[in-house]
Amino acid sequence: MGPCLSTPSGAGSLHLDSMRERETDDFFQTVSRVFHPKFDVAGEVFKGYFDEQTRVITKQSLERFFRDAQHELPPDELEDEYDVTAAFDAFVLARDNFVVGKSVVDESTMHEPMSHYFINSSHNTYLSGDQLLSNSSTDAIKRALLHGCRVIELDCYDGGKDGPIIKHGGTRTKPITFRSAIAAIGADAHTVSEYPVIVTLENHCCVAKRAEMADILKEELGEKLAVPASGNMAAWPSPASLRGRVIIRDKLKHKQDKKKGAGASSETPAAAEEIPDDDDDEEGDDEPDTADAADEPETDAATRLKSLVTVENAKFKTFEEAMSGEKLFSCSWGEAKLLSRVKKTEKPVVTAFTEKHLLRCYPAGHRFMSDNYDPSPAWSVGAQMVALNFQANDKPMWINRGKFIANGNAGFVRKPKYLLDPALRGAPSSPRRTWSVTVVAGSGWDNFKDAELVGAPDTYVKVSVTGTVSDAKTCTTGTFTDQRVGPKAQPYFNETFDFPVTEPELAVLLFTVYDKDTVSQDDFLAQYSCPVSMLRPGVRVVPLYNEAGRYIGKGKNAKACLVVKVATEK
Repeated sequence: MGPCLSTPSGAGSLHLDSMRERETDDFFQTVSRVFHPKFDVAGEVFKGYFDEQTRVITKQSLERFFRDAQHELPPDELEDEYDVTAAFDAFVLARDNFVVGKSVVDESTMHEPMSHYFINSSHNTYLSGDQLLSNSSTDAIKRALLHGCRVIELDCYDGGKDGPIIKHGGTRTKPITFRSAIAAIGADAHTVSEYPVIVTLENHCCVAKRAEMADILKEELGEKLAVPASGNMAAWPSPASLRGRVIIRDKLKHKQDKKKGAGASSETPAAAEEIPDDDDDEEGDDEPDTADAADEPETDAATRLKSLVTVENAKFKTFEEAMSGEKLFSCSWGEAKLLSRVKKTEKPVVTAFTEKHLLRCYPAGHRFMSDNYDPSPAWSVGAQMVALNFQANDKPMWINRGKFIANGNAGFVRKPKYLLDPALRGAPSSPRRTWSVTVVAGSGWDNFKDAELVGAPDTYVKVSVTGTVSDAKTCTTGTFTDQRVGPKAQPYFNETFDFPVTEPELAVLLFTVYDKDTVSQDDFLAQYSCPVSMLRPGVRVVPLYNEAGRYIGKGKNAKACLVVKVATEK
C-alpha cells in the first residue's frame, strides 16, 4: 500500500481522535457492542469466573476477576450478581478500559539535557502532500503541532517583497511566507504540550534576509522565543527549563555567503535548488567546512539570526573529533547514511555520540511521495530527532504516534539508561520480559462492508512489536469471513501470540487490520499502536483508527474495536 497523504484544507481536517480519547466518554458511548452469535465473547472473557449453566457471575467472582485477571481493584458498590453478558458490557466495554492506561507527564524526568530524550520530529513540516508538486501550508504545520510534533522543519529562501519564503527547493511546490509559518508555530506551539518546540531551519537565505527572519521571529513569537546566552553551552538545556519556549536550530555559517557574496539577494540561490542526495550529511549538502566560511562578515545583519540559534547545526566529520571537543552541536544524517554508519561503527560509539550531541535523521531524497522510513534503527542508537513526513499516513507514522503516547504526549520521551550511561552502554542481550497478546474478537466491522465489491471482506489482524531492531516480530491471525453487515459480520479469532522483548523502553505494539485479496495487495482497514511498556494486563479494548488517526465508525455505524487479553511475565 502506498502512502495515504493528508492534505489539510481547514480546521475540520485537523482531527485528533488518537490524542483525545481520554478527554471524553465519546468512544465508549458509541463503540460497537455487537459480536458474532457463534462466539460467546463474554463467556470467553469471564471463563472460570461464572456459572456456565445460569450464566451468572457473582460479586465475589467479579472481584476475583478484577484482582487476578485485570490486576486492579474492583469497582465500588458492585451488585450481588450479574448476567455475564451484562457484566461484559458494563466492565469490559467500559470507560477507560483501553489497552494502555492514561498517559501523564513524569515531570521528575524532564530536567536532564535535551540530548537524553527522543523528540517527536517532522520533516519538511510545511508540505501538505508530496515532495515535488504539493502546496506549502500553515495548516500542515498546525496539524503536526496538534499531533504532538516538537521539531518543525522549514526550508527558507529569500523570497520577494513579502519577505523570506518557505518552499521545497528544486521542486514546483508552492511557497508560503516565513512570517505565516512562524505565526502558525506561535499560535499552536504549546496547545498540546507545554514543552519546547524546536524550529530547524534549512536556511538558503542571504545575510539581509536572515536578518529579516530574525526580526520576524521576535515579532511573531515574542516572549516564547528562547534567546541563548552568548558563548558555548556547557550542557544542553532541559525540556523543563524551556517550558513554553520555541528554540531555533540553524547553521552558524552558510555556504551561499561564500558563493554569492554576503549581501547578495535572490529568490532561490543556485546551490539551494538541488534536490538533496540521500548520501549527504545535510539536506541540500548546504553545510560548509568552517574554513570555507570563516570570512563571513560579522556585521549586525549577519549576527541577528545567529544570536537566536540555541542548537547549532554543523557538519559531522568523525566520531573521534565529535567526542574529543567540548563544543556541543547537532547534525543531520539521511536514512541511508544512518544505516551505513551504524553498520560500520560499534554501537557503543554511536550511542556515546548521541548521548552528548543531538542527531537528526531524515527520509531519503528518493521518497518523492512523502512516504517514510522505519524509525526503529535510529531510535535503537539513541537518535533524538527521527524526522518523519507527518502528512504521510503510513506505518512509520503509526509507530511514531504510538511511541509518543508515552509521557503524556509531551513530545519528549527519556531514553533508556543503557543508551545514556557509559557503564551500561549497549542494549541488554536477552529478553527481559515476554508479553502475551490474545486477539479475542472484533466489533464494528459493518464499517468495512465496502472493502470487497462482492461478498464479505476477508479480514485478519497483524500484531507487531516494532520500534526496536532487536525485538521486531509480527504475528498474524487467521482470516475471518462471514457476512458483510450485522452480527455475523463481526469477527472472532481467539488467537494468542507471544513476544519476548529485550528493549521494552523502545518497543511499540502495532495492530493492523487488513482485507485479504487474492489478486492484488491486501487492503488496509484499521490500525492502533502504543508503547509496549504501557500495556495493561487483563482484558482490554483496542480502539481502531483509520490511516490518519481518526476513529473507525461514523454515521449509523458504531466505532470499531478489538477485544484483547494481555499478560506479561519476566
